Amino acid sequence: MNSRTIEKNIGESTKIDWKNPKAIGSSSFYLKSFKAKNNSTEFIKENSKCSFEKYSNGILLRSNLSNEISALTIKESEIEYIKLIRGKESVEPLTLSPMWIMLKLGASKLVARYFRIALGEYSIGEMKLKIETENQIMEFTQNGYIFERQLSFFKNLNYGEKLIIEMNE
Repeated sequence: MNSRTIEKNIGESTKIDWKNPKAIGSSSFYLKSFKAKNNSTEFIKENSKCSFEKYSNGILLRSNLSNEISALTIKESEIEYIKLIRGKESVEPLTLSPMWIMLKLGASKLVARYFRIALGEYSIGEMKLKIETENQIMEFTQNGYIFERQLSFFKNLNYGEKLIIEMNE
């Protein structure tokens, strides 16, 4: 898919506003399922590494599986919902560990988790992303540690009620 076709379908690529920088692309996700609806001919192979880019009238899904690169345009008007699901979080710091001290001093879990000394002190399950459009249903997974960064990208799309956030506490 060339840039003219992309621009025809979903508008121009979002430019970076250096005065108020916001995410215009996501980090990579792994495609776990792709189901076409309404006899759609567009298809992406499962287990592809995928990323999203913000455009003026939608998002571009780029995928890569064994150096086979493809792109799928998703118009904002065709999106039924985008659901971002946070993995289950476990916080069990050891007494007097650096993480425990940070938490007692009032640091956020997001900061304190980087000061753990044992793997069991902090863990978070994988994040899931589900996107349903008029033509496709897609499910993705990614490491739960980057949930907050992905959340800022999807909120920046300004899709309002189409964006659903689930927090597994």
